[in-house]
Amino acid sequence: MIFRLGCLLLLALQMCRVGYASESLPLVQLADQEQVRLVPDMVRFWPESKQDPIASPLGLPESGWHSIGRSSINVGKHDYPVWFRFEVANDSAHAITRLLEIRWINLKLVEFYSQDSHTGAMIKLEAGLLNPKSASSNNNTSWVFPFALQAGETKHIYLRVASRFNVFLPMYVWEEDAFSEAQWQRYVWYGLAFGVLAAMLLYNLSLYVFTRDNSYLFYSVYAFSVILYEGGLTGVGDHLFWGHNQWFRVNGFALSIYVSFFAAALFMRNFLQLKRWGGWVLHLNTFFVVYWLFSAFVLLFGTDFMVTINELFALLSCIAALATSIWLWIKGNVSARYFTIAWGGLIALTIAAVLMMEGVLPYSMLTENGQLIGFVLEMLLLSLALAERINRERAERELAQSKALNMQMLMNSEREEKLKAQEAMLLMQQETNEALEARVAQRTQELERTMTNLEIANRELAKLSVTDPLTKVHNRRYFDETLAREIERSSRTGQALSLILVDIDHFKQFNDLYGHLVGDDCLRLVAATLKEVASRSTDLVARYGGEEFAIVLPDTKQAEAYLVAERVRSKINQLNFIYKGKRIPISASLGVVGRVIASGEGGEAIIGAADKALYEAKNQGRNCSVEASAAG
Repeated sequence: MIFRLGCLLLLALQMCRVGYASESLPLVQLADQEQVRLVPDMVRFWPESKQDPIASPLGLPESGWHSIGRSSINVGKHDYPVWFRFEVANDSAHAITRLLEIRWINLKLVEFYSQDSHTGAMIKLEAGLLNPKSASSNNNTSWVFPFALQAGETKHIYLRVASRFNVFLPMYVWEEDAFSEAQWQRYVWYGLAFGVLAAMLLYNLSLYVFTRDNSYLFYSVYAFSVILYEGGLTGVGDHLFWGHNQWFRVNGFALSIYVSFFAAALFMRNFLQLKRWGGWVLHLNTFFVVYWLFSAFVLLFGTDFMVTINELFALLSCIAALATSIWLWIKGNVSARYFTIAWGGLIALTIAAVLMMEGVLPYSMLTENGQLIGFVLEMLLLSLALAERINRERAERELAQSKALNMQMLMNSEREEKLKAQEAMLLMQQETNEALEARVAQRTQELERTMTNLEIANRELAKLSVTDPLTKVHNRRYFDETLAREIERSSRTGQALSLILVDIDHFKQFNDLYGHLVGDDCLRLVAATLKEVASRSTDLVARYGGEEFAIVLPDTKQAEAYLVAERVRSKINQLNFIYKGKRIPISASLGVVGRVIASGEGGEAIIGAADKALYEAKNQGRNCSVEASAAG
């Protein structure tokens, strides 16, 4: 339901832009591998433009292709098709057949080309939502393209892709039996998740039929819209729901987004009883009900010209719903508490799925299907909350009726005893006041617990904001702040301040040879080594950027800092870094500077001196430490 929130987050993460790739593509070896996940380093892309349409791979340039430059194959939004290419090889002595799976169904155009590297022969397969279903290359929840490799053969694979959403290509190459088994497992999971959603829909719909309570009806409409939305997102809709209806194949996902927002706003309006509260919460909800209904009609009876601004309004809808429920929770609405937990959990799992698409979180069953899990949990929690609210209101009505009846009987039976009746009234008022005081005390305790948890969370957030998430040392921001403080202190007290810049030698080649995950392990090991050597309470170890670290040594002269640098260099050189049973040598180059900081001198001067010494260390052959004075 909040897919467009994800799209906005994707748009915000576009700062990590692509660049040109000068190196050749790595071969994807497929022999004796049941499943290979394609990562961005294996793929290059070339965007078409209005001025430069390309109808065939033969019209593509040989060089100048873009590298993706991120941890997932996601190149953002493009108005025109985008070409992708990669190379696969069979280094075995027998022929093999493989399947290319694109696990993102919402692509309006997918053209698959396989080219033999020796003969240049080209095979083309077409798929995508714009193609009739009978002409698609597959009939499941992913786009699947078969190809064969002879013994020792290398093929160039080209994809021409267009989408109204982000051009996102989670791709796998499968052995056929392994793909069938994996698909079966996915279908079992989808069956379980959609089965729970359908069960909740039918159960609450039956309750509406018997009770005529509109709360169950709005819940059922919302549940139905969630099923439609997840069907469009996961590919189940194109596989099972839409059939051969071409309009729904192309527009069903977008329509389900608008309908789900509309249904969610209606359910929220009834569930939280916004008409009783009135004011801005009611007006804001009314606006979004009308807006999403209008968006759905625009799509049904025309073109989806509102799609660009709907990304913004999807985000605003989510924020408005969460702000409304939190405000009502604070005001004492019990139902708002359940809604806030359910809605907030769904948003959190959606953000996790978006971060997975960007490569920030690992690609796994949990992150891939996080939003679907969030919807299942949300629907279960809201169903329980709905039953609790109705039972609570029924109990309150019964209690009120019972009290009224008892009061009437008391007044009728003891009409003459006015004094006793007055005493009973006073007793009832006292009980009511006590109950009110108890509820106030309970709310006060809940608020105190919430504030305590918030304070703990703020402390944790402050700690995370100055810590590099990979190496667990301080980040660049904290380094800049600390260096500024130490410069001011050195200038004021006349005590020396030293700075060491550490750069891991040939780290890019290290990543290219062993992979980024092994490179991350190397960074963590080097960071731990730096913390071990620079262990004074006043010392600071920080990740300066990429494979570069910085050590700030207060009250330390340059000669002393050089000794520290040499210990660091020696420790790094002696690291026992084992990969696949073999030790990988690691070395580092270090630039050292230390002096009393002059009044008014900024951090640029001391950083520049250390950086110049570092480059001198690299020029001297690396794996050495150079003092600033020695660097010239």
